[in-house]
Amino acid sequence: METVEEFMQRYFDERIAEEKREQSSRAPFRRKFHADDCFWDSRAGTLEMIQTEKVLKVSASGRTAEVITTRHSPTLSCSAHQLRYRLQDHSGSWLIREVDVWCHSCRGEAGKDNCSFCHGSGWRDSSARKRKSPPPSSDPPSHRRF
Repeated sequence: METVEEFMQRYFDERIAEEKREQSSRAPFRRKFHADDCFWDSRAGTLEMIQTEKVLKVSASGRTAEVITTRHSPTLSCSAHQLRYRLQDHSGSWLIREVDVWCHSCRGEAGKDNCSFCHGSGWRDSSARKRKSPPPSSDPPSHRRF
């Protein structure tokens, strides 16, 4: 079976290759509609950021694993972002089941129940946001209150 570390390295490598393909395929569209100095929708810094991602900690238990990584923003030299990947085993390898983002609001301090972003977990749960999202409004846009 592929180790968690091997899976994550393969994921990082293939994600970088995919980002390069994506940016290359978007280049003609960007040249057609954006000035060279317009960064809107450019994905500027994305490749550089994902190239810095490194595994900090791996915890595995049976058929599941948790991986904490860090990556750095190319535009903010003091900005480190931690991610928590939750994996499940799948046919001799792993699949990413969920990715959570370290809570910048409370600085990742677990137990701060008053944090409106992580509710004391220290992590912003990507799947919980999806589950808690209200259903789309059936009101026409002109009748919605913001």
